[in-house]
Amino acid sequence: MKKMYAFVNGKVALKEENGQLFVPEVIDSLSREDIAGILQLEDGDIATSILSEEQLSSMGLVLHDVRESRLQIASADFQAMCRAKQLLFWHNNTMFCPTCGAPTFRSDSLEKRCPKCGHLSYPPLAPAIIVRVERGADEILMVRAKSFRSDHYGLVAGFLEPGESLEECVARELMEETHIKVRNIKYEGSQPWPFPCGVMIAFSAEYESGDIIKQEEELVDAQWFHRDNLPKLPDGMSIARQLIDAWLKK
Repeated sequence: MKKMYAFVNGKVALKEENGQLFVPEVIDSLSREDIAGILQLEDGDIATSILSEEQLSSMGLVLHDVRESRLQIASADFQAMCRAKQLLFWHNNTMFCPTCGAPTFRSDSLEKRCPKCGHLSYPPLAPAIIVRVERGADEILMVRAKSFRSDHYGLVAGFLEPGESLEECVARELMEETHIKVRNIKYEGSQPWPFPCGVMIAFSAEYESGDIIKQEEELVDAQWFHRDNLPKLPDGMSIARQLIDAWLKK
């Protein structure tokens, strides 16, 4: 069944039934006057709708913050919605060729071409690392960033820089944010993060040396926490929480 991924002013239009959110099916009743742009996908359409909240409500749809909806929506629906959001970001930011300025056209589902100079563009990805640092068997490093939306603690994370390996990024981010050194950096998994086009690449590492000196510009707090006295944790769908839960099961 095809779906309609409708984004209005940065929010997504979803169906809500008994406290559960769903991606709606394709809305045949929408006219061209209702929609600012459509991007066709294999499993549905992405629409940038100019419908009002009142019109959406009459269709049984409610606007939700994309990031917060992940706590109420099925994992498969959220993953598909995230892909749609990332593709829409790419589509809206590549209307014109970055080389010569000519209008581009979509030559493939994941490719745009400039008819004038032949430049090709593809959906961008911004890789970022996140790392669980263990000190002994019972302590992990946790931080509260100024960018966090709630009072929870998370793990050190940051974007990959040009010319840098993922492991080098892990070591650099830890040094910049907490001033500690680590060893035995190991890959643990990954998670798409469409805000707007990231992918989180998760690692674990062992503490080697250094005293915590938090980066004042980015962090509210940084501490070692014992497994029996953890602070408020990230939500269960985040890869940060998955890393913490896996450590707790050791």
